[in-house]
Amino acid sequence: MAAVPQSPGAHDGNYFLSLDGLRGFAFLGIIAAHVFELWDGVDIPWQLKVPNLLVRLAWAGIDGFFVLSGFLITGILLRARAKPHALKVFYFRRTLRIFPPYYVLLAVLFTWLAWQAGDWRQAFEPARLSYWVYMHNFFIGSQGWDSFRSLSHLWSLAVEEQFYLLWPFLVLMLPNGRLRWVLVGFLLFAPLLRLAMVLQDSSYVPIYVLLFTRLDALAGGALMAMTATTPGGRAALGRWAPAMIGVALVAISVMFLMRDGYFLNDPVVQVLGYSVNILGWVGMLSFLAFTPRTHGAREFFAWSPFRWLGNRSYGGYLYHWPIAILVHQWLLPLGLSPLWSIVDTMLVTTALTLLAAELSWRVIERPCLSLRHLYQPGQAPAPLPQSVAK
Repeated sequence: MAAVPQSPGAHDGNYFLSLDGLRGFAFLGIIAAHVFELWDGVDIPWQLKVPNLLVRLAWAGIDGFFVLSGFLITGILLRARAKPHALKVFYFRRTLRIFPPYYVLLAVLFTWLAWQAGDWRQAFEPARLSYWVYMHNFFIGSQGWDSFRSLSHLWSLAVEEQFYLLWPFLVLMLPNGRLRWVLVGFLLFAPLLRLAMVLQDSSYVPIYVLLFTRLDALAGGALMAMTATTPGGRAALGRWAPAMIGVALVAISVMFLMRDGYFLNDPVVQVLGYSVNILGWVGMLSFLAFTPRTHGAREFFAWSPFRWLGNRSYGGYLYHWPIAILVHQWLLPLGLSPLWSIVDTMLVTTALTLLAAELSWRVIERPCLSLRHLYQPGQAPAPLPQSVAK
């Protein structure tokens, strides 16, 4: 990877270094949150009270991943508008990036499931098959998290893939004015839908995992990308970023105090909190990418270990939850104290996840990404580059 430029959050080409580091940093929070979730039944020792309080807010990081995804992918699509065969190239490259490690994980876990159960038919139940076509968030929404626990975290990938079935067509076909109105509609529709579901006493699970209830997060990132296409828009995002962050933090603090916590199953948080999260994340991303003076925050997130983790966070996200479950099952019968149970699970899970992410990057992801330059419709095949751009 190239050395960090003087303004690392600005970018290396169209690659925002600090945003990649932020993704890696946030991924560590997701690992921590899931480890604490596994040990939810034990009394949290005093040494971990503050970390436990912080990771109980980590669910809001999912909105950050959605906003970041909407921002980056929409930026790619906007830059591809004038290029021939833009849609084919986009889907080809996303296929190379997303599918190989995902389907390797499914193949391994479903084989293990069938072997453990001694019945191959279990792997072909509708709820299991839904993972192969990115529809499992609907089964989780109707059946709950236990439909297949080791893969339940993949619901967020289903939301993104469903969004990208339609979104590229809209970006490439609609003029900017109409596209902005579509995004404004998404921003209004999702919280209204969440409100309607809350009033119908819906479980928090479908509100949390379905595409149409999370459209506003992806739309927030997409609208940020459209705004950033002009110098004036980038300046406005940078100028308003601190205010967006401040408003979001105040709103979260007020809800935390008034609702005795900031929990994803709280109806008030479901209706308003998700929107507040989006505002805060748009502000945070804008701050790191477009605010002229970030007082070291940009350099912090552009630190090479965070960027290394950000580059491997997709594979790490795929593997971390089944790894954490296995580690928890291994440590559970040892009778460790609550402190060491949580700490050991955190350390072992993190180490094994980083190892799996690095192996995935070297063996699966990077070799597949090196193929993306071979597909150039309408042109003669390009020679394979000696190095793969990140």
